[in-house]
Amino acid sequence: MNTAFPYNQVSPTLRDFLTGQNVSPADLPLAGIAGSQRAYYRIPASGFILLVSPATDLDFGRFLRITQFYRMLGLPVPKVYCIDDEAHQVLLEDLGERRLYDVLPADRSAGLEAYRRSLDILADLQTRCDTFRPECPDIDSRVFDRKHLLWETSYFRENYLEGHRGLKTDLALQTVFDTLAARVDAHPKAILHRDFQSQNLMVKPDGSVHVIDYQGSRYGSVYYDAASLLLDPYVMLSDREIEDLLEHFRVRVAVSADPEAFRASFLEAGLQRVMQALGAYCFLSRVKGISAFAEHIPAGESRLRWLIRETGNEWNRILPG
Repeated sequence: MNTAFPYNQVSPTLRDFLTGQNVSPADLPLAGIAGSQRAYYRIPASGFILLVSPATDLDFGRFLRITQFYRMLGLPVPKVYCIDDEAHQVLLEDLGERRLYDVLPADRSAGLEAYRRSLDILADLQTRCDTFRPECPDIDSRVFDRKHLLWETSYFRENYLEGHRGLKTDLALQTVFDTLAARVDAHPKAILHRDFQSQNLMVKPDGSVHVIDYQGSRYGSVYYDAASLLLDPYVMLSDREIEDLLEHFRVRVAVSADPEAFRASFLEAGLQRVMQALGAYCFLSRVKGISAFAEHIPAGESRLRWLIRETGNEWNRILPG
């Protein structure tokens, strides 16, 4: 994908809005790209980001409806200024360039505080916001259940085990995946972001955290998003950091008074999430040709091995060798 978006390809509706905001025409530098090929371009010195979605992006309308729902609830997500449904283009609030991913390596103390704030947002999403879930059918009607969990492990099998490592898999492994999916599906459920990780959390200069890329929100395990964040292969937190942050989250969601039971469920969700991430890194790099994702495969493997050790090797069939 080009690193700049020609201004003359911005939809006329959005150009009219920008003219009214005294924005000068100029090609727009790429600010970021999602695995779905959804691209974000920064409009310099304007406070706006242009979102361009592929015509095939089924999440486009869902993103707008979920944004409206989250903003109604006061969740920190970007403002939407102008929409062209036909062109699949949107002008969003520019939340800056610092992701949680960028903050932690630069300043460990400030980064861990941003992690705590991120977990506070997640706890609010799963408690206060979840009570309003029936008002958002895009979330309420989509349950992240056993079927979807098995899709994740199938994705991992196809793209990592078979596609990346060239391994043959058997029915015994499928039994392992079935057991894990049943356990995670039995977890208490609430609103699920589905990709709550360090590259989807923006940190402003004042330290406040904002959430992006939430169009995949649905209803699922209360442990899955916490695992996405704390076991995120993009940022390898230490064991002590994971334990401290997990306890910070546990006391805010009040799902289980038993820290060990809470941790065990968290690790189960972590296995699901890290397998999904490894499948995605392999698919996006090998099939879609986005080579940058291949850099994260070793970290994903390391985190998956860590999870297997932490669960007493109950799941050691997942990662041979």
